[in-house]
Amino acid sequence: MTHTAPDSTLPLVSILLPTHNRPDYAELALRSALAQTYPNVEVVVSDNGDDERTAERFAPYVAHYPQLRYLRIGSCSPVENFQHCYSQARGDYINFLMDDDLFHPNKIATMMHVMQTQPNVGLVTSCRHIIDGNGNPIADVPAYLGRAFDTDTRIDGRSLGMHLCAVGNIVGEPTTALFRKSDAGPQFGMYMGNRYGVGTDMATWLTLLSRKDGVYLKDAYSSFRIHASQDQRITRTQIIGQFEGLQLLCDVWDQRYFFESAPALRGLLGSRLTDVAALLSRLPAEVLREAVDMERAVALIRRATVLMLQLE
Repeated sequence: MTHTAPDSTLPLVSILLPTHNRPDYAELALRSALAQTYPNVEVVVSDNGDDERTAERFAPYVAHYPQLRYLRIGSCSPVENFQHCYSQARGDYINFLMDDDLFHPNKIATMMHVMQTQPNVGLVTSCRHIIDGNGNPIADVPAYLGRAFDTDTRIDGRSLGMHLCAVGNIVGEPTTALFRKSDAGPQFGMYMGNRYGVGTDMATWLTLLSRKDGVYLKDAYSSFRIHASQDQRITRTQIIGQFEGLQLLCDVWDQRYFFESAPALRGLLGSRLTDVAALLSRLPAEVLREAVDMERAVALIRRATVLMLQLE
């Protein structure tokens, strides 16, 4: 790969690559970021790995690509590494690239064209390829990972936010969407003043859609890798995710924007409470206590239950 001089007449896009102990996948991700055809990007890597393998692997790229900044930050959590990467972004526009995913070469150029030609758009996302640990396509994937629209589609922010709450995250993982940093705020993963750890993407998408519309592109501009060591497969992550999903619905009601009909939200709260109850009955108490603050968890369950009983 070769690099060209940036075109400073175009807005700067920050591609953010937080990474942890995945030098092989991370190098592939980095190469896909450096191959972007959009002429004004910076690539910010934040590495909280337990060793120097990624630093050594990335050193030749740092020496060759002036648009690449490699940052080493040790002894921090995944969420802190994520936020550190976000805080270092200098661009007006942001696109995360998870260290096991890949970008299509035209991703940033295509999405920036939408941003620059369609006013009041807060995020641009797309269909994505689903690949396995070896990079091979996975054909049989869950419906929520498939193409959401058959044509490029602009969706009203309120409607898309309601859809995310009711059906699932069709916007996708942090890799899939490009957005303005000023619209998301100083921290990624904030919604209604609450910070989310597992559901950072959903929280940010709802914050963005509270203000502006979304655009979904039918063609795939990223690849989402499914493999055995993903964080989503860890029990602790799953526990936190269930409780954050409950918190998110309570925050959605507090905002009074996405749901004008209380009964519709009531049904979603009931389903989420059922999921949490199933989790509580299935897992040992010590596992739950290690994953979440039990006092806060009990308060959240109480809040959601009271809210559901009041929504008539």
